[in-house]
Amino acid sequence: MNKMKKTEPLQPNTELFNALADEMRLKIMMILDVSEFTVNELKDILCIHQSNASRHLSKLSACGLLKDRRESTKSYYGLSDDLYMSPTVLDMIRLAYKNLPDLQLVKSRIKTVLNERRVNNARKFHKLDETGGSLKAQISLLSHLLQPYGHVVDVGCGEGADLSILLAGRCEKVTAVDIQKEVIRDLKVVLREKGITNVVPLCANMQDIPLPDNSADLVLMSQVLHHAPSPGDALREAVRILRPGGILALLDLAQHNEEELRETHGHIWLGFDRNRIEFLLQDLPCKILSSEIIVSESVAMKALPAICLVVEKSRV
Repeated sequence: MNKMKKTEPLQPNTELFNALADEMRLKIMMILDVSEFTVNELKDILCIHQSNASRHLSKLSACGLLKDRRESTKSYYGLSDDLYMSPTVLDMIRLAYKNLPDLQLVKSRIKTVLNERRVNNARKFHKLDETGGSLKAQISLLSHLLQPYGHVVDVGCGEGADLSILLAGRCEKVTAVDIQKEVIRDLKVVLREKGITNVVPLCANMQDIPLPDNSADLVLMSQVLHHAPSPGDALREAVRILRPGGILALLDLAQHNEEELRETHGHIWLGFDRNRIEFLLQDLPCKILSSEIIVSESVAMKALPAICLVVEKSRV
């Protein structure tokens, strides 16, 4: 019996090729492949009028390439779920925009806009009190980390670096990574005061961690992936620094619709479900060992559900 071939949601056609034949629209696809952006942010990156940006977005949306999310008076545009589930079309687009003549200039402007967004939305939160960071979720994560590890990397350690300090008592070395210089500076003071010598603070972007390949036994990403401009790149970097057989422990918000968290907490992504994480990991040398959705143990806390995943890097 012949099995029916699975059809991708988006198929190459005349309308789609016509939309992508414009260099400005191809740039928009490249930009939105990094993160979601508003029309105003896109016009700043592309140095065009808002009306032109809106016209190009409308053309791309009509082909099913984009989706938008409303937040108060703002609309955030991103690549559609149908596009993510159509690797033939997505790979074609990525190959095309890699040949843009001013690719690096546009990437530089993207970084500038994302940095401005992060600074404007920057707020400090105690790691265990952040939205979705209920005690039940943290216990679920820590239950996977009971064995001692050699080198642990805590990505996005946050103010106080609670988990880094907790793991320092069971592990040989902990590298506490955070992008905020103030967090790293304050952590150094705390470590001196506590006399902890096996925690190494490191100021770095989660998508570009200056550590060697295959150098960590455990990479911990707790409540940080939703801040990543490109979650796929952040996960790729985490897997890169893991040794074969090493573990990536990921705790983040489950997918939700609380748009105001972009403004109040500086979130870029509104959580993740297992399917999206699987998509982001599909080309990486690893496998998901376990995953669960954890609902807050207290209604009064109003914490959003969390998703906890344990991922192992392939041994060969």
